[in-house]
Amino acid sequence: MSKKVLYAVHEIALGKFPAQVCDACGEQWFDEETSTKIQELEKKKGLFGLSKKSKVSYSGNSLIVRIPDSVAKFMKIKKEDEVIIHPEGKNKITVELV
Repeated sequence: MSKKVLYAVHEIALGKFPAQVCDACGEQWFDEETSTKIQELEKKKGLFGLSKKSKVSYSGNSLIVRIPDSVAKFMKIKKEDEVIIHPEGKNKITVELV
């Protein structure tokens, strides 16, 4: 079924776009033209390519996770900013700025 769906990246809404949506499972497909428009919007808003791999390291007796510069700049994170860290199950950690 074809309908307009809300599309968001990193919890930032980019708008509603035409998509094919599976009636059974809700999976969404965008045509090439729509995908290109979405990608252009992501780039314009500085959201494109923000997902990065990082590694866990040691600092003294603690484990640390490095935040890539592009993510830090986008989120305006600075050295000494306070965060709250909590697990969301066994495979996900959430870091919230205070």
